[in-house]
Amino acid sequence: MSTSFVRQLGAESGVQLNPLRDASEIPTTDNADQVFGIMMRATRGRIDKPFSVDRGNVRKKLGSGEQMRLSALNEAWVHVVEALNNGAYQAVVQRLVTASAVIKYAVVKADTNGGFAFTVSDATPAAPYLFAVKHLECFNDGIVLEFRAEETTSDGMAAGNDRLNLRLRDKEGNLLYEFYGSLKSDAKDDYGFSAYLPDVAQSQTDAVEISVGSIGASAVIAPSSDAYGYDANGQQKWAKSGTLVCFDEGGAAYTTQDYTQAREKLQYTQFDYAYIASGGTQAPALLAQLAQLAFDTNRQLRFDIPGNLAPEAAVAFVNQLNMGASQTAHLLHAFWSPLKSDDPTGVNPSGYFGTATLNIAYACGRNAAKNAKGFAPKNYPVAGREWPIQRTRIVQTCSPTNQELNLLARSKINPVIYETYTGGGRYVFRDSLTCALVDSSLKKLIAVADMSTSIDDAVTRFAKDILQLPINVSVKRMRDFLTSLFEGAEASRWIVPSADPAMNGKAWAFDVRPNEQLPYDAMDVSYWVRYDGTNRQTFVTQTLTR
Repeated sequence: MSTSFVRQLGAESGVQLNPLRDASEIPTTDNADQVFGIMMRATRGRIDKPFSVDRGNVRKKLGSGEQMRLSALNEAWVHVVEALNNGAYQAVVQRLVTASAVIKYAVVKADTNGGFAFTVSDATPAAPYLFAVKHLECFNDGIVLEFRAEETTSDGMAAGNDRLNLRLRDKEGNLLYEFYGSLKSDAKDDYGFSAYLPDVAQSQTDAVEISVGSIGASAVIAPSSDAYGYDANGQQKWAKSGTLVCFDEGGAAYTTQDYTQAREKLQYTQFDYAYIASGGTQAPALLAQLAQLAFDTNRQLRFDIPGNLAPEAAVAFVNQLNMGASQTAHLLHAFWSPLKSDDPTGVNPSGYFGTATLNIAYACGRNAAKNAKGFAPKNYPVAGREWPIQRTRIVQTCSPTNQELNLLARSKINPVIYETYTGGGRYVFRDSLTCALVDSSLKKLIAVADMSTSIDDAVTRFAKDILQLPINVSVKRMRDFLTSLFEGAEASRWIVPSADPAMNGKAWAFDVRPNEQLPYDAMDVSYWVRYDGTNRQTFVTQTLTR
């Protein structure tokens, strides 16, 4: 085929066709505002970095859950499963472990009778052995290995086969991974790629590491073995282990250092999320790290106050955390639910289960419904009659008085209790206050925190996109972007005209210019917005006339 152009012209005559330039890209948002992050104790899951779970794989990745009577730390599993079933698209999980946690090797050795010995080793096994598997998803309840090799011949006789199928299953028999590869390090597939079993596993996942401990003639599955060919009934022969417990979490006595390491991993993960859930934890050290994570990431933290506490004790619980002293206290939201109910996952008996993560789930579901301009109804807080608690056999164990409700509101605590509305009563999120220590300010409203963080996130992401461009180009692009962004926000009723004289009746204003002190390589972006508020109090007056 001849072409009428070249990609690069020298001095010769001809036509140069430059690569396609794309000026059509429009800044868009993803579904990160339907995802939440959490640090939690679990019986399954990686410990070296965060991982994502959804409603389809949560039990496969996090385990089946354990009862809270064994450990209060198991409440977080209930929160995650319930949230994924009620609007949250995904959860980004950082599993909590102690420094004593150990990932072990599942080791396979051939014996002289054609069988195989399956053992567990704390350290890298010493040769000779057939192969060893290190499963980095760390199942407390163990894994099962099974493998086999097809029949092969040499000079008309059955010969050992270096290529095998290896399967990893959980203890219930659910398939986790399957690999087909060779025990010989120089093996190639039909396309010239490495067929060495460790390389095959590495190319498919980073959650399984395989090492081979045999070389030469021993690096095969022998014809006389239990994993070779077919039996007398024509069924495939598989060598199968029992349950191999290859992970020891080292207890649950977490230190501040353990929480700090988990927080740093969740902060720097490649997964994105818009909310942070406490998972019902009552550990002040963990809540402090979550508050720090909220500050570092500009994400909202929603946490629970134990439901068995009286209003005065709930206030004391919040006061000891001193959340209001945070520089970003408006990102911290406290919920008190004096409600006993059935476990929404069915694992635990009736008890107290926090609702902060459920509030996040409802917010995630709300955020999925965007308008034509790409804005979700975040000006509508998750509170009031439209957001009932979807649990069974709810019993309210404390009915706060008006004075106690006043105390809770002044302490920036959102009660989750029974309220009466048109059409009947229901258990609802009664208020939507942040932990910001202000009385008359937009910072006190969760809806404003939701909209504000969304605007900040959109602006900073676009600012990242236009780094390393000429200053004047960056200034122009940022001005165009902000104009479009704020026009969309105003049309979506996120922002409304301001009463500030400096705003001249506008809902938004911005200033983008090169930095005065560093005009060659720095740009300043400032913006002013007036968010719409939330109706928390209504004063009704009836007047009798003659």
